[in-house]
This record gives sequence, structure tokens and C-alpha cells, in this order.
Amino acid sequence: MSFKNKQELDIALKIACVKKDFRLKKAAKAYNIDVFSDHFNRIRDLVPQAATHLERVGFHRWSRAFFPGNRYNIMTTNIAESVNSMFLDEREYPITALFDAINRRFAEKFHERRMKFINAPTIFVPSIEKDIAKNINLGNKLLVHQTAKYKYIVTGQDEVATVDLLAKSCTCKVFDIDKVPCPHVMAALRCQYGDDYGRRIYEYSLLIEKNIFSMSQARLEEGPQKDIKESGNHFQRRKINVLYAKELVTRELHAPREMLHKNTFVLLVFCEHI
Repeated sequence: MSFKNKQELDIALKIACVKKDFRLKKAAKAYNIDVFSDHFNRIRDLVPQAATHLERVGFHRWSRAFFPGNRYNIMTTNIAESVNSMFLDEREYPITALFDAINRRFAEKFHERRMKFINAPTIFVPSIEKDIAKNINLGNKLLVHQTAKYKYIVTGQDEVATVDLLAKSCTCKVFDIDKVPCPHVMAALRCQYGDDYGRRIYEYSLLIEKNIFSMSQARLEEGPQKDIKESGNHFQRRKINVLYAKELVTRELHAPREMLHKNTFVLLVFCEHI
């Protein structure tokens, strides 16, 4: 079977995917290379020419499992189409009026979302909040076996996954790609830190917003001192006291130091003129 042009190839591929339960879509959205291979081999058996074309295009261009960067759960790379759908009528305006319309529309969207989430009970958008709740429930049904301090083997009905909490990785690759803990990671977190840890996975990123480092409460450990010079005609020496709040961070997050992100070690610097 040969194709005269790309349109015929696309049509044949779509028909094949419909007959085989949308194998192309499943292959594109697969997180794991093994799962991707299962779906892609089915496409190859049904339409070999289409499989050859997809290989020539490159898996990294359309497959989530092979994409080298962080695309999270975004499958399209053509943002222009999303913007065009917002300005179907405005596209006929003169260029200056079009830019005014774009500026006004984005300002409205940003304001609308800011007002919607400014008093939100969680730091997650609704879709991620649903995913987290679902993953917590699914994780409660899994069996967890600890193999090292932060490594676990999680067993489900049809798969066995290895979770590394320090590396923020799971062999199912959902956590690695979407950056949202999968059921395997939720089960490991429950085993490591307790039942209430599931919804606190990102609290370490909100240390400043939570204002937990008030000077009246923080017990600061004085670090090394050094002298530096200021630019100008007269070099005035200043002594810098470096104060670390590591103990407070650890206590607030109920997590060991090794698990804290490097950016959460807040560095408080106080300059004293001599």
C-alpha cells in the first residue's frame, strides 16, 4: 500500500487508529517507553507505511515519552492556534486595533483568573486538585515495600513501580513528566511521612508567602562572617552576618533536610556598617 501525498497518509492513519481504539493517540500520550512501544507496534502491524513516516518525523516531535524537555501535560506545541481561536473576529481588524484587542483580552483573562484564585483554599488549579485527590485515593490501594531510605517498590493490580523520592522519579514516568505525584508516589509519601502528606507536597515552595520567617519566631544559627568592600572613593568595610534558617525550614515542613529543595534554604543577610 502506497500513499501519493501526505493527505492520503493522514486519512489512512486516522482510519487505522479509529479501528484500533485510537492507538496513535495512546502512543502519543504514553508516559513510559514500553507502553509507547506496545501501541506503536500495533500501528506498524496495521499501517506499516504510516509507522515508517512517523519514525522519519521523529518520535520526539509527537510522543510524550520521547520528548527531551519538560512539556508536563501539554501535548500541542502550536500555541498560535490557541491564540487564533481567541481572536476569530479581531483578526480582521487593522493592526493597531488588533494589538489593542490582544492587550485588552489578555488583561481581562489575567485579572479574571487572579480574582478567581486569590482566595482559593489550595495552591493548585482545579484540574490538578482533582488529579491529586484521585491519585491519593488510588495510592491508598497500593502495596508499598521500602527498599532504601527514600526508595520504594509499589505494587498494584497490573504493574510494579519503583519510586525514588529524593530523585523525584517513578518508573511509570508520570511524576517525572507531569511533575504531579502519581498514585505510586502518593503511596510512597504516605508510607514515608504519614497519611496527611499528600496535599502538602508543594508547601516548600511557599515559604516566603506563608511568612514563617518572622524575626520574632525564627531561631537563627549564625554562620560565617566575612568583610567586603563597597565601590566608591572611600572603601567602607561592612561585616556581613550570614544567618541560616535551616532548622526552622525543617521543622515547618516536617521533612528531613535531604528532601528540601535547595532553594528553600532561605539565606538571611544582615549588613552592619563598621
